[in-house]
Amino acid sequence: MTVPDASIPTMRPAVLQDLDALVAIDARCFPAGIAYPGEEIASLLFIRGALTLVAERSTKIIGFASLRLLHQPRSAQLLRRGELITIDILPEFRRDRVGWQLHQKLEDWLRTKGGSSIELHVAIDNKAALHFYERLGYRIVARVPRYYLETVDAWRMEKFLL
Repeated sequence: MTVPDASIPTMRPAVLQDLDALVAIDARCFPAGIAYPGEEIASLLFIRGALTLVAERSTKIIGFASLRLLHQPRSAQLLRRGELITIDILPEFRRDRVGWQLHQKLEDWLRTKGGSSIELHVAIDNKAALHFYERLGYRIVARVPRYYLETVDAWRMEKFLL
């Protein structure tokens, strides 16, 4: 019997019992006002057409990510799109490809739902996140004025799935 590598995170769907850990991680990743309130994170666990995954190492949650299907008019002949809500990784694990792994799982899930693209928003001053998303294949499609706290602009980014 092989022993699992403790450095490789396990991924699983988030459950309500994870909520306190998810709220704490989000508060460490984003400043007050931009970090999601607990009620909003809880809603991500129950929205139909959404998936929130957690990454764990030795039963400790070290990050999470959420993606939801965007509603399109029934008459639209477009393939489904997803919106990446957030990828939150504890700072001490950010260089371990945990965010990339979570994103890949969400991208795979969206493909099973017939998804053709993913969009997201990132603050224009969040250089690390911008670089991360560009490496994942996203491109900037628009600047959204005062997206965060009605004061900070965001880039709307998009990635087409192959």
